[in-house]
Amino acid sequence: MLETLPQILAFGLVFGGVYALASLGLGLAWGIMHVINFAHGEWIMISMYFTYWLTILFGLDPYFVMPINIALGALIGALTQRHLVEPVLKGGATATILSTLGLSSILIGITQAIWKSTPRNTPNVYVETSLGIGPVRLSLAHLLAFAISIIAITAIYSFFKSALTGKAILATSDLIGDPEVAGLVGIDAAKMRVLTLILAGASTGVAGTLIGTFYYVYPYVGLTWSLICFVVVVLGGLGSFKGLLIAGLIIGVLEGLGSLIFGSAYGYILVYAAFLMILYLRPRGLMGRRA
Repeated sequence: MLETLPQILAFGLVFGGVYALASLGLGLAWGIMHVINFAHGEWIMISMYFTYWLTILFGLDPYFVMPINIALGALIGALTQRHLVEPVLKGGATATILSTLGLSSILIGITQAIWKSTPRNTPNVYVETSLGIGPVRLSLAHLLAFAISIIAITAIYSFFKSALTGKAILATSDLIGDPEVAGLVGIDAAKMRVLTLILAGASTGVAGTLIGTFYYVYPYVGLTWSLICFVVVVLGGLGSFKGLLIAGLIIGVLEGLGSLIFGSAYGYILVYAAFLMILYLRPRGLMGRRA
């Protein structure tokens, strides 16, 4: 067991970075807009399918599909906000939950009708190429996914930290800013909400492309990723990029250790045990803000 520990820890850290990126869009919608997007996993699933089919049909490198998936994710985010979330926003969290849950069911149904339930893997050289450092060996697909995940999270964090538009979005959030003051200085809250879900959708385009290089896709894969993303966001704390990244890394490592100790079928035992313990001790998550 000790011989495989470095491999498990390395793999867990790599997966943890991907978990953090996959959760970013959910964290943006929830932390900034108080919108709990139950279709988040399906947004990732759509990008995974586009990665698969564009690679198969046109022989594209899967990473060349990423700009298409980013644009597609941004479009889905904008349409969801304008036509599904915004009309029911005054109904509170329950209304947005039901709306996005309905969208989730529709997307699952459409993908199942088009692509059936057969799991599919995107063929690529990256997952077949491995690199080793000492006793640790990881596929190039996993290493690139980790590196690009960290770059994407850092870029979006810098956007909110430095760009005027990013600061304007944060200013309209009840959790992070002050919507009344934002309105007084001329910030259009409705426009900022659209931009928030555009960013959330674009991030799922990146995540879906990366995940699609090493993870199989089928119509219900979004449910698996939604569950992981919810745990990451709640554990990290709403409104915290650092908390999101730390939570993703923790969950990745605990999943690996759980698989090593209890077997792959029970790999999430340690994840949910730590999740419940941390929330009991710190209900706002590791680095969550006070509402």
